[in-house]
Amino acid sequence: MRARFLSGMAACAAAALVAGLASAPASAASHAKAGPRAAWVTPAAPRLPALVSPNAVSWTPNVFAGSPACNPQWFGSGTCAPSTVYSMAVVNGEVVVAGAFTQACVPGPVNNCTAGTMVTRNDIFAYQLGTGAIDPGFTPVLDRGPVYSVVAGPDNTVYAGGAFTTVNGASHPGVVQLSVGGGADGQVVPGFTGSVSGYARSVAYNGNALYVGGNFSKADGTPASGITRLNAATGALDTSFQFTLGDKIAGTALGLNTLTLSPDGNHLAIGGSFLQVNGQSRPRVAMINTGGGLGAAATLANWSSPLLANDCSLEHDYVNDIDFSPDSSFFVVVTTGFKSAGGASICDAAARFQTAATGTGVQPVWINYNGGDTFHSVAIAGSVVYVGGHNRWVNNECGNNVVCEANAVLVNGVAALDANTGLALPWWRPGTLRGVGVQDLTPIPPGTPSDTAGGLLLGTDVSTIGGAFHGENALFPLTTATAPTPGGPIPSGMFSLGRIGGLDETNQGKPAMCIDDAVDSSKEGTKVQFWTCLNDASQNWAIQPNGTVQVNGQCLAVAGSAKVPANGAKIQIWACNGASNQQWHQGAGNTLVNGADGKCLDDPSASTTKGTQLQLWTCNGGGQQVWPLPAAQAPPPPPARGMLFSGELQADTQVPCLQDPNGSTTSGTAVQMWTCIEYPAEQWTLASNGTVQIDGLCLDTTGGGTVNGTQVVLDTCTGGASQIWTAGSKYALVNKAAGKCLDDTNSNTANGATIQIWACNGGLNQEWRLPTI
Repeated sequence: MRARFLSGMAACAAAALVAGLASAPASAASHAKAGPRAAWVTPAAPRLPALVSPNAVSWTPNVFAGSPACNPQWFGSGTCAPSTVYSMAVVNGEVVVAGAFTQACVPGPVNNCTAGTMVTRNDIFAYQLGTGAIDPGFTPVLDRGPVYSVVAGPDNTVYAGGAFTTVNGASHPGVVQLSVGGGADGQVVPGFTGSVSGYARSVAYNGNALYVGGNFSKADGTPASGITRLNAATGALDTSFQFTLGDKIAGTALGLNTLTLSPDGNHLAIGGSFLQVNGQSRPRVAMINTGGGLGAAATLANWSSPLLANDCSLEHDYVNDIDFSPDSSFFVVVTTGFKSAGGASICDAAARFQTAATGTGVQPVWINYNGGDTFHSVAIAGSVVYVGGHNRWVNNECGNNVVCEANAVLVNGVAALDANTGLALPWWRPGTLRGVGVQDLTPIPPGTPSDTAGGLLLGTDVSTIGGAFHGENALFPLTTATAPTPGGPIPSGMFSLGRIGGLDETNQGKPAMCIDDAVDSSKEGTKVQFWTCLNDASQNWAIQPNGTVQVNGQCLAVAGSAKVPANGAKIQIWACNGASNQQWHQGAGNTLVNGADGKCLDDPSASTTKGTQLQLWTCNGGGQQVWPLPAAQAPPPPPARGMLFSGELQADTQVPCLQDPNGSTTSGTAVQMWTCIEYPAEQWTLASNGTVQIDGLCLDTTGGGTVNGTQVVLDTCTGGASQIWTAGSKYALVNKAAGKCLDDTNSNTANGATIQIWACNGGLNQEWRLPTI
């Protein structure tokens, strides 16, 4: 799939430009969005200058279920609810961790713990950022859990929301304020007596106001329908904030899954099981103008999207999380739901909306579907949107529990999307074992505390993250403070209406299309064309500060020598020379405007034919002139490296990969199938000579054999024909010597299954997706 640009885009406020995805001035706004599906916090919606590392630090504490492992007192009701980290917040140089668990330890060699460090921690604890040392004083005593959300408060405090009714022996139903560090470490802040009946799933703090959302009928003893604003110092109800959720979706309890406050404090976005707010139609998501804070008149915004009104086939209460951009100009919604139950909808997808859009027909700027799996969490950290869940793929619009789109990316639970295009960054894939899914994504700005570089916290219910053991949480560090050159694929707006919802592998429709350098050439005069998005080098455009758009060392240019090009002038690549016909800027509605005469990059006659050469034409606002430039950093230089995964699924629905058993470096080792989990033994490199390499060895056939059934092994690289593999039809990988395809023997997807070559037949057991840029 791709991220699809929708037809209302030109009518939206102009999407953020590459240079315009800047951070808003720091504010007191912060939020935590939570629940059994989603919970996380980000102080002041931090902008991170670059993509975080996909390699997690080694020192974050491990979290465990303890014994008994299905204790409903801490894990919530239901049959064996999983141990999970739902939410994290950085306070006073510590990370406050909340969720459903009973133990934590410092990582080490004995049962993944350092000897003597295992401690009881029921649903909430804190550790030192930078060292992982568990705070011995932060030990609030709850009567039950889970704790669904935490958010940094004033003066080294944290607000927590959940299913508890008492804290440290005193009554604090649903919400509490705790001190972090110092002499009062882990104690309830005196004077805060806020409460909600039921439970709080999500909390957001801004100066003097605390917003609480969840499933409750009272707040501070007064009737409330799942949303309230409290005095942040006392917990007293703010009676000026009055919103009533209504028309609950059948089979659900009326309330909120998530709420999030914009960094400027002016907008509160809420998502839940409602179809109305204050008697007005607001299906599943509503915007509230806060008025600025405690006591201010808050109003229901004139904002509603019809795509959120339609049901998804497997989930009716399907908005799981929402986050605002650092400058408050847009927000992203993530959902569950499998596929549409009829009509257009946003199911198992992430979708970007403009904050300033108004009316009852608001359309998303882009949608990224994952192909049949749930998203639980989202965090916008500037030019990158991080999304998490138990999703196997992203960019998989036409998928239905299978990989479908040409540029689909296997991410296994966590992905990074370009904030402007919505497309995945295919080279960033930490990966998890999936489980129920990633519930928490928390950006940490640089300098929090002053000696840290910043990064991204992740909370989940599994303990394999990035191919290594990390017990239910991890930290991906920011490794550079330098903003990199943005780049990547530039998608077309042609398929703005496309095939929204109701998709499966038998109804694939039209693929995503991108700007493409024909035959991946660096020759001057090569045509620039319309082509299926592939995530390959021919579509890896770098957006330069001087206004040029470059690929393979050449610039996007208008053909011909005319100073004022005429309509229909062809688009090509040419040596960069600073001419005006090589200058481009993002115009209204994500048009791409040429500096020579102000005309737009255009797909002639709105053609949908691959290979159509693009042209210059008078700007007219049509979908064939929508070309959003990437905002996130460009991919690393070749060669491509990553997992080589099958078109099949294992019995437990995991995706299998080609693996070097135990990371062997012995020539003759038979390769095998294994669950894709970003293990080092699954990291293949596509060399320029056509070999596929791992651990210093090349993919080969036994003895260079060429007959059906010859086992595939690793061998010393010689460059021989049996080590050369080329891409065939239907994603086959064809051995040059044999002319036969890489084949999963007998379609056995079990871990340890062997691989062979066999006559190419187009079967799923011969479909292999290769690492991409």
